[in-house]
Amino acid sequence: MDAYAAVLTADEELLDQLLATLAAVGLEPRVVADAGAVRGLWRDAAAVAVGLDRAEQLVALGLPSRGQVFLVGGEDHSSELCRWSVPMGAAVVPLPSANGWLSTALADAAGLRTGDGRLLVVLGASGGVGGSTCAAAVATAAAAQGLRTVLVDGDPLGGGIDLLFGAEHVDGWRWPRLAGARGHLGDLGGQLPQVDQVDLLSAARQPSSPRSTDLGPEQMKAVLSSTTRSHDLTVVDLPRGLTPHGLATLRQADLTLVIVRADLRGLAAARELAGWLPETDCQVLLRGRRAGTISTDLVEESLGLPVLAVIGDETGVRLAAERGEPPIRSARSTLAKAARAALDQLPRRVAVG
Repeated sequence: MDAYAAVLTADEELLDQLLATLAAVGLEPRVVADAGAVRGLWRDAAAVAVGLDRAEQLVALGLPSRGQVFLVGGEDHSSELCRWSVPMGAAVVPLPSANGWLSTALADAAGLRTGDGRLLVVLGASGGVGGSTCAAAVATAAAAQGLRTVLVDGDPLGGGIDLLFGAEHVDGWRWPRLAGARGHLGDLGGQLPQVDQVDLLSAARQPSSPRSTDLGPEQMKAVLSSTTRSHDLTVVDLPRGLTPHGLATLRQADLTLVIVRADLRGLAAARELAGWLPETDCQVLLRGRRAGTISTDLVEESLGLPVLAVIGDETGVRLAAERGEPPIRSARSTLAKAARAALDQLPRRVAVG
């Protein structure tokens, strides 16, 4: 079921303002004028916006408490808004001054993105195919083009993506520092380790740290809401075993790169994964194709996804990973070319290239 917001008001002026806000956010409204009619929407709505004109009626219903309830009215009625907000368990939203805050809160409630930065997800179709290396390559290429870029480690059991940059000893926040993250975060850029102009949000390895496996949907949502506001590009490296936060991230992505090993087992694994992918822009990076292995045509026919580029097995890339160096020191490598090709696929709201 698509996310929607229940709107309870008979105040036409207030309703016009709420509908405009919901349209800007991209959240479907379901409008009712009678408080009793909101019963059927109360549990499933992503958010409930209640006009001050219906506050008393709603409280009289005695509905169970829930989050994401907003009591909305004019700024000249602040005392009444505050009086009814307590029995309703609602946040007070005086309009028009709080309209920007309401937009962000509604988007967060529905799991929608609020920033203009682009979101690119990298997903390995099988183990050991080099998904993290490809994610690091895309992030490095983006930073080299002048984009403010953050690379987010979506695999708490992957050993830490900062190792690919030799940044395991660089001070800065890792995921355990954000284990309690909820709602609105500020710009994380100044708090994260940075290498080659790429901000890194990595899993941690120190035994004394809180477990990085605490990463969940609320933490990922809060981080992506922040980074898509503060950065031009957010690159997320997801594990193959998709979690709830992984699926939610895929649904938000402007582009998903599926890394497929160029052999029959790699293709079989990719076919299993393809059934879980949402209907967003997904393209394939084919890894390690040699003479006699599967063709790009067979991959596209089997997966129903276009092959963006073919990446060779390059000694320089493996050696860079072992030395803790970013993976595309050579601009002529097939990995570097594939990373730039991926950036060219992003929507043009970010000026790539």
